[in-house]
Amino acid sequence: MRTSIAIYFDLENVDKKLNLKKLLEAVTLDIEDDSTPVFAIKLACGNTTSIANFREQLKNLNFDIREAPQVSEGNSKNRADLILTVEAFESLYQKSPDIDLYIFITSDTDFTVIMDKLRKYGKNVWLVTRASDKEKQLFTSSSDKILVIDDYFTKQDNSVKEPTQIEKILTVLDFNKTEASKIKKIIESFDKDKWYDGGLFGTKLRNLIKDFSYKGKKVNSQNKLFEEFKKNGIIDTKKEGKVDSFKILK
Repeated sequence: MRTSIAIYFDLENVDKKLNLKKLLEAVTLDIEDDSTPVFAIKLACGNTTSIANFREQLKNLNFDIREAPQVSEGNSKNRADLILTVEAFESLYQKSPDIDLYIFITSDTDFTVIMDKLRKYGKNVWLVTRASDKEKQLFTSSSDKILVIDDYFTKQDNSVKEPTQIEKILTVLDFNKTEASKIKKIIESFDKDKWYDGGLFGTKLRNLIKDFSYKGKKVNSQNKLFEEFKKNGIIDTKKEGKVDSFKILK
């Protein structure tokens, strides 16, 4: 099963510290059903300057880029909001591909019109906006979930960080540094003290690390990995019939 995602990025008024890869990984982890997220549409729109701020990231992540010139001389307003809105509505009408989740990266309340319309037609709508805008009633009333742009900034921190308990456990089990970091993110994406189907962990792992394998590790399966986490007080597990479940303890 797949979750088809369309993401529309209004490049105006977004700090260039935004790390798009980090954001897309967070979206992937926030899909809570047992499905594979597929970014079917990735479109960014803005003026020449705003495109330049993100061009390398957009190119590396295969975003389509659309330039929106100024509406008139001496007016900084452009048609980025209109272009993205029309594109989103057109995708709803054409259903090719049929989108399950629409995500808008913007601080412009003009987008709430299309967001409301998409929800009217049964679509899930998420918003990625500035911390200062996340409580705006126009935004909270027209979206199903709000993520904060500031959480996905590239941080300039050259200090050496002590590995977390989870990362230390994984390193001992011969997971590499990247795998350990991403598995830590997967663990952190689950609510504490809530039971989950064990298959959901495996789905998130495959979604986040496309070529993941237990080959070469000191554990050769998810069950063995969970045994190590349980032994170290990270998770609890239970089995009901044929269903293996887990919950995060810390």
